[in-house]
Amino acid sequence: MEDKKRLLDIISLIDKNKKVIDIGTDHGLVPLYLAKNGISKEILATDISEKSLDKLRSALDSDTRKLIQTKVTDGFKGISKKEGQVAIIAGMGANTIIDIIEESMDFAKNLDYMILASNVNTEKLRLFLVEKGFEIMNDFLSFENKKYYDIIKTRFAKASPLSLSETYYGKDDIENKSQILKDKLAIDLKKNQKFREDILAKSKDKKNLGRIDERLKAIEEIENIWKLEN
Repeated sequence: MEDKKRLLDIISLIDKNKKVIDIGTDHGLVPLYLAKNGISKEILATDISEKSLDKLRSALDSDTRKLIQTKVTDGFKGISKKEGQVAIIAGMGANTIIDIIEESMDFAKNLDYMILASNVNTEKLRLFLVEKGFEIMNDFLSFENKKYYDIIKTRFAKASPLSLSETYYGKDDIENKSQILKDKLAIDLKKNQKFREDILAKSKDKKNLGRIDERLKAIEEIENIWKLEN
């Protein structure tokens, strides 16, 4: 797990002795870590693929087999509600995460919290969560294998409205002035300025300009916040 920064960041948000559901577990690295390190004694690892779950099953020993159950299912379908349940939904885009939550909204609301990890369209996920009444408890970036991932811890509670900068980048890194966010902002600023120039110069279809301008405005908002705090 030493090279799995994103997974370790997810694990860091899980309180001890919670009943953990890992949606789309694949190789089951998170359930195995939770079981072997005494973080959870009741873990359900799910996937839509039997073959993926077989990878995890083959890695179970006599001890971890007592703590980890596996289930072939899509999202939360067919999972029983219990006290003290939390869920991890990682390794997929924001649209898929939204679909999983929306299809089992009552179940999602009953969880103590969810930990969500996405690297595509996360601004859409944040807006969805707030609109549906979920509080964003933690929201920060993780960097692994040259990719940035947004890690969000959320629960059904009183949701606070998001600023534009929080919609695109998450509140924790903005508040902490984290280096990882500074690095990503530099990349996003350069990339989106180039996109904008190319669209204006070469394309008759200007429909993507609004989204690009919105992201550039979010970057400017963060830069202004940091200037004011210096």
